[in-house]
Formats: sequence, C-alpha cells, structure tokens
Amino acid sequence: MDVISSRLKKRVQAVIMTVLMLALTMAAAVPAQAATGVGLNDHLSIGYWLGGNGGSNKTLRDMDPQWDVINVSFIETVGNHYTANLNMDLQAVYSGTKEEQEEAFKDDIDYWQDLGKKVVISCGGQNGVVHFDTDKQRETFLTGIKEIIDDFGFDGFDVDFEGSSIACMNTDEIGNLVTQQSINLEIILRDLVATYGDDFIISAAPEYIYVQGGAIGGGNCGAFLPVLDAVRDILTYIHPQYYNGFNGDFAWLQGSAGAGAPFAQVYSAEGYKRLSEMLITGFQTVDKGYFPGLEPSQVAFGVPARTGAGNGAQPVSVYADALNDLLEEYPDFRGIMTWSIGWDETGNDQFIDAVDPIIEAANGSGNATTHAKAPTITAQPADQMVIVNGTAALTVTANVSRGTLSYQWYDGNGYAISGATSATYNPPSGSVGTSTYYCMITNTDTAATGNQTATVTSRTTTVTVSANVQDDAATPVITGQPSNVTVSVDGNGTLTVTATVSKGVLSYQWYDGNGNAISGATGATYNPPTDTVGTSTYYCVVTNTDTTATGNQTAAVASNTVTVTVNDVTGYPQWDSGEIYVLGDIVVYEGIVYRCKWWTQGNIPGTEQWGPWEVYL
Repeated sequence: MDVISSRLKKRVQAVIMTVLMLALTMAAAVPAQAATGVGLNDHLSIGYWLGGNGGSNKTLRDMDPQWDVINVSFIETVGNHYTANLNMDLQAVYSGTKEEQEEAFKDDIDYWQDLGKKVVISCGGQNGVVHFDTDKQRETFLTGIKEIIDDFGFDGFDVDFEGSSIACMNTDEIGNLVTQQSINLEIILRDLVATYGDDFIISAAPEYIYVQGGAIGGGNCGAFLPVLDAVRDILTYIHPQYYNGFNGDFAWLQGSAGAGAPFAQVYSAEGYKRLSEMLITGFQTVDKGYFPGLEPSQVAFGVPARTGAGNGAQPVSVYADALNDLLEEYPDFRGIMTWSIGWDETGNDQFIDAVDPIIEAANGSGNATTHAKAPTITAQPADQMVIVNGTAALTVTANVSRGTLSYQWYDGNGYAISGATSATYNPPSGSVGTSTYYCMITNTDTAATGNQTATVTSRTTTVTVSANVQDDAATPVITGQPSNVTVSVDGNGTLTVTATVSKGVLSYQWYDGNGNAISGATGATYNPPTDTVGTSTYYCVVTNTDTTATGNQTAAVASNTVTVTVNDVTGYPQWDSGEIYVLGDIVVYEGIVYRCKWWTQGNIPGTEQWGPWEVYL
C-alpha cells in the first residue's frame, strides 16, 4: 500500500503542476527559457539500464548508488513503428510472473526516487525504429508513451533515435522544420512537458554524426540539429553518443565550422571536449544553417563504459580527464552519460567509480563516503601436475580501478604460507601427493574515506606430485579464438577456432550458451543460425586424442564464449549501384547493414579499411 501511495502521490503532484502551468500561461506570456530540470543536481552521472538485454543482469535496486539518472531502455514500437511498447527483459533479473516482475521493478524505481535519483524512460535505440508520419500516428505514439510513463512513474523521456528514425529528418533546416517526423517529435516533447511539468526531464542521445556531423557533411549528417534547436527551451540536456562511429570523422574539421582548429580523434579526451564545446559555442553546418550554442548546463557527453559496450571504448581515466577539463572551462557543464550501467557492473563499476568523485566535487559534496573496491580476478590459477622435484607455478591475475593490490597464498587448511605474497607461487614438490592452494588478493585504497581495504579469494587449485613422468595426451593450444559477430537477419555469422597440438588428432564440438552440444557442429568452423533477431552465445571444445599416450589418451580445452547478435534490417534500403551515397547514408547489402563514410557511387559495400563503407549493424 505504501508503494502504491507513493506512485499515486507523484502522479497527483504532476497533475497539480500541469494545472498551475496552464493558469500561468493564461495569465501572462513568458519568454521561453531552457528547461530547469527541477530537482536535478547541477552535475550528473547518467547511465542506461536495460534489464537482462545486456551487461550484468542485476536488478535495478542492486545497481551502484553513485548513479544520478537511470535511463531505462527502451520504448520500442510494434510492427507499424508508432505503437509504443516497453521492451525490457525483466525475467532475466526478476523472478515470478510477468506481473510480479513488473511490480518488483516499479518498487525499485520508487526506491531510487525516494533516495533522490531520477528514472527516465528512453525511446528508440538500435532496434527501436520510430516513425510518425501523420497526426494520427503521432497521437497513437503519444498516448502509448504516456500510459507507460503513468504506469511506471518515470521522471522523464529520453530521445534515443538512431538510423532511419533520424535519417528521415534530413531535409529540415535550423529554424524551419519541414519533415513530419521532426514536427511531430517537437509536438510530442512539448506535450509531455505541459502534461508532467517543468521537472519532467527531456533528454536526447543521438549519435554524434547526426549532430556535430553537420559541420562536415549534409543530408543525414546533422539531421537531429533542427529539432534540437526547436526544443531548446524545454530541453533539459543532450548527451550525444561519442561511440560506434568512425574515429577519424572529424580529422579534417575546419576552423570555419566554429570548432577551433582541426582535431584528429573522436575517441580521446580532446575529442570528447571539442565535440562538447561545439554544442556550447555553436557552429555552421553544411546545409542546415547555423546552430546557436546551447547552455553548458544542457550539454553532457556519452561514452561506452568499457570494451565491448561500444566501439571506441577508452580507459576510464580518459573520460575523467575530459570531464575535468570541461567542468574547469564550463563550471555549469552538465556531466557524463554511459552505455551502460550493466556493462559497468561487469567491469567492477570502474566507470562510475572514476567519474562519481568528479561529479560529487562539482556538486559541492566531495566529502561523500567512498570505499575501496574489491579486485576483479581476470585469470584464475590452474591445476598443476608435476613429477617429484619438478616446478609448479600457480599464477593469479587481477586488476582494480583504484588502489594497490597485494597477494597472500594459503594452503588447503587455510594457513597463510610464509613468503608467498606475490601473484605467482611455486609450491613445494619434494614428495609424492596432492595438495591444494588458493590466493587472497587485497586492494588497499588510502584515498577511500570509508573502508580502505577490500579482498577477493581465488579458486582453490590442486597440485599433484607424481613419482614418474605421466605420459598423458597433450592439451591443445588455441591459437585463434572465435570472435563476437553482429549480423543482420539471414546474414553470415561464421565462427572459427584454430588450435594446434604437438602429437595427436584434434576434433571439435560446438556448444550453445547453455552447454548443449550442437548436432553436426563438429568442425573448426561453425555457421550458427541467423534467421531470428536476438543474441546467442557459443563456444567450442577442442579435443586431442593421442592413442599412444600411456596415461590419459584425451585432453580438451574450451574456447572463449562468444556472442552472435542478429539485428533486424527493417526500414533500411537495399544498396543500389546507380545511387549516389554520402556520409551517414545507411544501406543493406547481402543481409548486412552498412553506413557510408564519404561520397561514393558504385562501390560495393564491404569492410575494406580504406573503403567508403563500414558495418553499421
């Protein structure tokens, strides 16, 4: 009952605010101002959360409390591209029926809101194609997203339009919206603010090619700028995606674009800073007019939390340097966004641990309690088999975002071994028998204001000392691991593993992510099915059979587990050899989606390093 009352109270407050706004509007005409973001901190750490669709699969309540704004992902559309549908894989992180999962999720939203966090619903994403070409489609979409906002009690709406959702806006000009998509998007955003009040967050996360890209190209480049300019008075902030693009996009950017001297790389502290400054200072576009700068408080920047989350991931220190530089030059600069909270959790929260102290200090609360982070073990010690007086080497590999690591090895009875205080330990092998060992790794962070140490324990490993040389089959050595693959429906998602062995015959068996052997998948190369949109995982076990061995005649090793992501290509045109394509144009060729890097005609889409095309999906 308390949870229901809390959500009802929020909705009643929104209605009261709407009535007050309408009354004030009738009383006097007030000049348009930038959205205030009532209740928001001046500076923010913003992260996307998407349930079980990626990352660590933790519940919303289990996220690190350092985040300020959580962008729940995503509102997508059903078939017609304008009927709103909330697409989250809640069953991967919550138990019970669908209704019980949603209620638990709503409880978690209330939990964080009661602690002062903001929970925003994001619309679009890579797979969320959104189009509203008529007034009726717009109203269908608007009604749907309001129902979702009311049901879950979200604090804002984030526009994460990508691909064709923005490409259809490419004929607008700054100060003159002509496409139905842009006109309807402005109407929708203004309606949301009028309905929910000034404290309702309006944010956007376009890829940078659709924003700053307007300084170097026309058409799709800069296509989001006209609608961004049109809603600047209700915009809380924008955090463009500085990832998944072509790193050299701005290498030739001219000073006449209002961005200063040319700079070489997007994926760098300088790149993040310079691109952010363009949105603050304003710049001239190729074919959409002049974009006047936004307030620094309306600008943040978006980066991938870690390798794997998005192309162009950098060490978190690079993000921290850019954020510090921007806050030093623009004290009102809003903050930083990442894709995603889940991805950061799989990296031991290194991203939020690096940026939160900067955000807290900028907000004047730099004395918040911080604790040392537990180390992350990246390589466990392996079991060993040696002959008497042979050498066994047990090694553990670990890292941590901040602090100093120390090591202590223990025997199987839990006694610390004197002098065994490094990452590698050589156990005694003077007598026949089996012994067990493990290592405790401690992080000491003297800068932490709370607990200054945190520990993690390795797996227990076995060392077997035998009297005679054991003539077992040799374990294969994997020389080429399979790689993650992203393809479109019915595309080619080939997985390949390469291995060698000194003696014996190798055989292969591929498995799915649940550990089930795949019938017939017994070669070094496997072509998984790609007829259904979604993400699947696979790995291969390579077995060596040596019939001449006097001991174990087989030995096996498993490859890395990799993902095959199959994306929908609906909404993108097929490549036409007679068509002229420019920077940012997107096409489908042989089931793969490509994005154009510069002007081209007749060049078949491919992945050549210096070719005009790059894989987009």
